[in-house]
Amino acid sequence: MGDAPHPNLVKAQEVWDAIAKGELAGLDDFTDNITVENGPGAGPWRVVEGKESFFTFVMQFMPFFKGTWHQDGRCIYADDRCTISLVHETGTGPKGDQFDNMAIWISRIDPDGKTDRLWTVDLDQESVTDFWNRNSATLKDSIAT
Repeated sequence: MGDAPHPNLVKAQEVWDAIAKGELAGLDDFTDNITVENGPGAGPWRVVEGKESFFTFVMQFMPFFKGTWHQDGRCIYADDRCTISLVHETGTGPKGDQFDNMAIWISRIDPDGKTDRLWTVDLDQESVTDFWNRNSATLKDSIAT
């Protein structure tokens, strides 16, 4: 019989399962202070520092996709200091452009069990870069309103 999964793997997968169902209520417990270094899939939000900036990013990014944004995450590794997840990210931009990316998310866990640093790597880097290039004016308009 195999070892039980690490508690951080279980916790991370529970978060991904909730996100897949559209449940963001526990997101506030995710971190007290965070720095995020995103790949190009995050559009202009390449570096986000602080909890308030992180939530501002989420509240500007997700609405851009008009309810079509979806993330299907699978935590593939965890220990006391990090989790690593594969995340399939999809959505439709306001003009009908399709966003489809597989990303690797690496989260560093602080001594209190919360994420204090997150790095995302986009495996579909070229297509997500093209997506944001095609949608830059629309994004700028959506953030301004």
